[in-house]
Amino acid sequence: MPTGFSRFRPLLVPVLVALLLTGARTTYSDSGPRVISLAPHLTELVFAAGAGDRLVGVIAHSDWPPEAGQLPRIGDAFRLDMERIVALEPDLALAWQGGTALAAANHLEQFSIELVWIDIRRLDQIADAIEQIGNRLGTPVAARQSASSFRDRLRLVPQAGTDEQRVTVFYQISARPLYTLGGRHLINEIFERCGARNLFAELDTEAAVVDREVVLAGRPDLVLAGTEGRDNPVSDPLEHWRQAASRHDWSPRLATIDATRLMRPTPRILEGIEQVCALTRAIPTAR
Repeated sequence: MPTGFSRFRPLLVPVLVALLLTGARTTYSDSGPRVISLAPHLTELVFAAGAGDRLVGVIAHSDWPPEAGQLPRIGDAFRLDMERIVALEPDLALAWQGGTALAAANHLEQFSIELVWIDIRRLDQIADAIEQIGNRLGTPVAARQSASSFRDRLRLVPQAGTDEQRVTVFYQISARPLYTLGGRHLINEIFERCGARNLFAELDTEAAVVDREVVLAGRPDLVLAGTEGRDNPVSDPLEHWRQAASRHDWSPRLATIDATRLMRPTPRILEGIEQVCALTRAIPTAR
């Protein structure tokens, strides 16, 4: 007849196995948690925080830095590849507050993948996000250095006074449908810094489809088209506005810009701000 500890051994073994399996989802390896990113700008921020080696999967269009292009894709903004995500065995997912669908987030949590939400509504919050990510992924020192560098560079960006905000800008995300940014988007702060205002700043939304006739009626001084990182887009995204300008006695400045440097809230946004400010300063009404 078994005595002492031996009589409980058959009961303890399955309990210990269960504890080990549970701990595998909450205890990270020495190299830190395995991470997936649910937005291209979050991928950039992970690298900015010095934690790029923690990434095991990223969303489509995660193209910066170049190393991000080598990482497995886990879907896009409309659909996540849950089978591939589960196979990658991530510990946590970085989600975009206001951009990541709640249904997708709930699905990930069903697989015991922890969600870390990142919320950026102002330029100064980019540095906060870098530190938040670094603290969470185990690279706080590198993250603090990166965040401090961004804050220093942001302070050097001139702030235009309200009396200087005389340039009206129409930002075109896409030509068909004609998609633009509303008053809730971060781009409004950029325009303000450059002495400009968003033609659709009164729209209480991040982005919206608008009518071409409304844009023409607004007669913006600058029409700015995002090109999604392509220096030489296949087609001219401003062709319609070139034709419209000649027909309506309207002489706006037409320009393209790398949208990844302007719409993604990452340190590279400073390059986009510099380009926008250079464009607005070159418009006569800005002088």
